[in-house]
Amino acid sequence: ASNQLFTLHGAVRVFLFVIPGIPAALGNFVHPLQLGAKDVAFPRVNLLSFWLFALGSALFVATLVAGGVDTGWTLYPPYSLEGSRGLGILLALTGVFVAGFSSILTGLNFIATIHTMRPPGMGWFGLPLFLWALYATAIIQIVATPVLGITVALGFMERLFHLGLFMPEYGGDPVLFQHFFWFYSHPAVYIMILPAMGIVSEVVSVFSRKPIFGYRFIA
Repeated sequence: ASNQLFTLHGAVRVFLFVIPGIPAALGNFVHPLQLGAKDVAFPRVNLLSFWLFALGSALFVATLVAGGVDTGWTLYPPYSLEGSRGLGILLALTGVFVAGFSSILTGLNFIATIHTMRPPGMGWFGLPLFLWALYATAIIQIVATPVLGITVALGFMERLFHLGLFMPEYGGDPVLFQHFFWFYSHPAVYIMILPAMGIVSEVVSVFSRKPIFGYRFIA
């Protein structure tokens, strides 16, 4: 039971809080404000992104009543995909998959907004640093998150159909899962930290009443 609790805590902490926390939640408010735009480029895609996030979150929480998941938030095989696993692991993998699409759509939206909705006269080096941070984060979300989606989809298929991708008894390699997983999850630490660095750059320079030092270098 404690392993199930730690797993859910870790998954919620990473996939459902710290990754969408600043880019999606704060970014959605501050991003258009700093551009002087009424909204992001694709408001309906934004709404779809929110509902995908809500669905992914619900799937994770549903693991509690579907037998739980005690694998740790990384969902590593072979432990996570062994034959005794029931509905819980499938719900968790689906939750990561769905929440990943939320992240990708947010990234697409932010890039489109910065490219198309800058006010006249605002060049690339006129962007506030928080927008630079969101832009860099969005690129990482678009490039790295699909790899996570494909990885958990392959894990789902491996659990159901024994394709021999990750499970040694079917000729698969558990470390392959780790390589795929961390192809996303190391960039994910930058999804977490870059927007926070952007916030610090803005807040410190504003309240010390000094222009940011080394703007171009930071950007």
